[in-house]
Amino acid sequence: MKERGHLRPVTGRHARSNRGIRNATVILFAVFVLLIAGLGFIYKMTEFAATIANDDVEGFGAMAVGTYLIGVVPIIFLTLWAVFTGKFRDIERPKFRLFELDREIERGGELRGRHG
Repeated sequence: MKERGHLRPVTGRHARSNRGIRNATVILFAVFVLLIAGLGFIYKMTEFAATIANDDVEGFGAMAVGTYLIGVVPIIFLTLWAVFTGKFRDIERPKFRLFELDREIERGGELRGRHG
């Protein structure tokens, strides 16, 4: 079986400057998306509160707000848990682990090390 060649790692000054630009872009995009989503959520909550205060249609928005809260609260806690436990520190590692496992399987060997 033919052994595959390895790609050279991208290192040096150019890679570090691109990484900084990429990180800043990702952070700005995340803030933008969270801001838009947060504004939409706040709008829906105020609309719900106004509906209850005016006694227009009792419970009109209760299902929508309940669905938002049931969906959003666990996602927020899961994200905070992942950030505070360091799950996002090395996001490239799973990709390289997948390649290692693929090479092991192609060689017909047993999988070694931890799986994760």
